[in-house]
Amino acid sequence: MTTLTPPVKPIIWDSKYIIENLPNWIYTDSPQPKDIADCKARISSIEYTLMDIDLQIEIRELELKTGSSRHTSNFEYEKWKAQALRAKQTHLYMLNAYKYWLILNKRDISPVNLNEKLNKVITLLIEDPDTFVFDLEKLL
Repeated sequence: MTTLTPPVKPIIWDSKYIIENLPNWIYTDSPQPKDIADCKARISSIEYTLMDIDLQIEIRELELKTGSSRHTSNFEYEKWKAQALRAKQTHLYMLNAYKYWLILNKRDISPVNLNEKLNKVITLLIEDPDTFVFDLEKLL
């Protein structure tokens, strides 16, 4: 008797954006962001979903305490809560992947950073080292 192994889904994210300790399905089942705006929108959506999961848990706990629960037993509620927490974990994994992608794709254009870069460019122009082009490219 042979056992069938399910087909392996291809990873659809660039390898440089993969966090090794996250489950593979994140990178096989969810699209990589197209750009920074898309990533920020996905992050926002996930953050609201996480808040909603927390709110649902809180509401159901209060319903259970007040006797107006849709659950017929504490055990049934705990089973539901375990599912809600698994959903929360899934969304936290996704949030982690998207924030990592965003960090790697976001340029730091803070005034301090721009001022530092300008000072380094001026220094390069004054010193005119043999590595001028290389050093200048590093600042981009």
